[in-house]
Amino acid sequence: MGLTKVQQGVIGQSEAAKLMMMGSGGKLEVDSPMSDDDRRDQEIHARGQFGRALALQIKTTMRLVPQGATYRISFVFNIKRERIITHPLFWYLFAYLDPKTMAFGDPIFLVDSATVHASLKNRRGATYLAFHASMGPKTHDQWLPYRVHPADLGKRVLQILNAGGRLSRAELLALPGQGSGLVWVGRHRQAA
Repeated sequence: MGLTKVQQGVIGQSEAAKLMMMGSGGKLEVDSPMSDDDRRDQEIHARGQFGRALALQIKTTMRLVPQGATYRISFVFNIKRERIITHPLFWYLFAYLDPKTMAFGDPIFLVDSATVHASLKNRRGATYLAFHASMGPKTHDQWLPYRVHPADLGKRVLQILNAGGRLSRAELLALPGQGSGLVWVGRHRQAA
């Protein structure tokens, strides 16, 4: 008998909370909403900073799909139109929950709701999302800017919170977990 979807979801939420709290050096607080009417599994804020929180919808899978010499992570799920929330501080976390290591595989994907919702599809009156991203280290697919090493999740969330959820593609690519060696610490200011 395998894990139920509810058990898998709780494990994924616990793993994400652990990575955010430990990866931020304790700077992040993670809360679980009592109700899920707004489709948020967790709300995260920087400790002692109130009034700005990141809402996170966490999706996990325990299977990878073969893709040539590597694998891809795949999710297909329905979303009721009236429950679609697009906001700079509403993000999705897509992760492979490895049954052997009992932890998230590398990479995980932290994607803003506007980008996720731009790829929504309709079929027979139902709205759904099909998210497919390569797990290979040399990929250049559309999800490359959103790849995060699990140990960098806390740092990435802090940077998203500091930017009010609004990061450009270039800023995302410069964040930890992208192999650039650069660490983005503020917003670019245009010269006067």
